[in-house]
Amino acid sequence: MIHIKVNDAPKKIAETTTLEEIIKELDISVNGIAVAVNENIVSKATWGNKTLTENDEVLIIRATQGG
Repeated sequence: MIHIKVNDAPKKIAETTTLEEIIKELDISVNGIAVAVNENIVSKATWGNKTLTENDEVLIIRATQGG
């Protein structure tokens, strides 16, 4: 098990967990979100290939409408 943070909340995950798996596990709709790992934006096309590592910080942002 490794330790990461998702939107500043600590989380323990398996060493082989991908970004895509975390998003599915958290039951987050992928429409209208942006994801960064350690302050670097990760394109949606690579979420399934991005394996998370010890102390990674994941930030998930949902786009909102407003003015």
